[in-house]
Amino acid sequence: MILRIFSTLLILSLSTTMSFPFSNFFTTHKGAVLLEKPLNITFPKDHGAHEDFTTEWWYLTANLKDEVGKVLGIQWTLFRSSKNNFLSADNMATKIKNSSWNDKQVWMGHATVTSDNFHYFQEKLARGGTGQAGVNGKEFSAWIDDWSFFGKNDWTELTLKAKGENFEYNLDLQASGPIVLNGEAGYSVKTWDGHSSAYYSQPFLSVKGKVMAEDQTFLVSGKAWIDREWSSSLLGTEQKGWDWFSLHLNDLEKLMLFRVRDTNSKDYFSGTLVTKDKGIIKLQNNDFDITPLAYTFNKNTGSNIPIKWRVEIPSHKISVITNAINTDAFNNGLVPYWEGPISFHGSHEGMGYLEMTGY
Repeated sequence: MILRIFSTLLILSLSTTMSFPFSNFFTTHKGAVLLEKPLNITFPKDHGAHEDFTTEWWYLTANLKDEVGKVLGIQWTLFRSSKNNFLSADNMATKIKNSSWNDKQVWMGHATVTSDNFHYFQEKLARGGTGQAGVNGKEFSAWIDDWSFFGKNDWTELTLKAKGENFEYNLDLQASGPIVLNGEAGYSVKTWDGHSSAYYSQPFLSVKGKVMAEDQTFLVSGKAWIDREWSSSLLGTEQKGWDWFSLHLNDLEKLMLFRVRDTNSKDYFSGTLVTKDKGIIKLQNNDFDITPLAYTFNKNTGSNIPIKWRVEIPSHKISVITNAINTDAFNNGLVPYWEGPISFHGSHEGMGYLEMTGY
């Protein structure tokens, strides 16, 4: 317990003197392992940590409704980084080579609860080598402090728990479809220069459980989406952020799209469409358009953030307008970004999630 408290205090004390530009968190560090094709992603092994790579995350969002139809969204994300963004792990290791502090992994957890009238965000930090945070892929469990994500190692049945200052949730998840490999068998290109990640998703999850917020307990059900990525070269220095969509078109069809924004206007587009008739369809730069239609001003960054979009995939007769459930769903942590539930209407109607970084 003392070691856990000390590690948290050390990270927090150092973080006050350091800044974390968006691009620095996701670019390559010296000595990191780079991805090579073919990836040969296998389960449950790849549900676990890949500590030779710079950055990875276990990311879950859920679109929920309570018994009277109130819309809620939750996020649970565990980030791992071996890059010295948070504290100088290499310098520390020279002083304490024979202790568990000779561990270059740093962990960060994010949890949110969002509705139309509130957005609660909590961030946790942990040092590797202390047991405070980690992931076990063989008997799947991911945790940071008392936040946990665990269950069967084939991800067919899972449980998710988190508690913040203003919220708490306890959710059970059950899979009704397969894990989806994005890109080329999980090799997902992010830029024209070939920056890439290993990337797979589980978009076929039903959810039931409890969400506590605003001095209320909401009995909820809905749909969830898991994303897994790891990389040592996710972005280059020219990339300034991304816009990412996950849309539940219906129970059998799912859509993931992203745009990586470039300072030289060389934006990169990619996506995955899962259909009931044609299976998994890889989407590339010329296959779809995403266009911002309305913005909100964010006082934390002093920038305008798009909160209404048009999404079009002409070859698959998809044309929808997305709207944020809460336009103020901004996660103001060490790496600030917008993340929240969305609704959409048009050729299809449903719910999903939108993440926007670098604004």
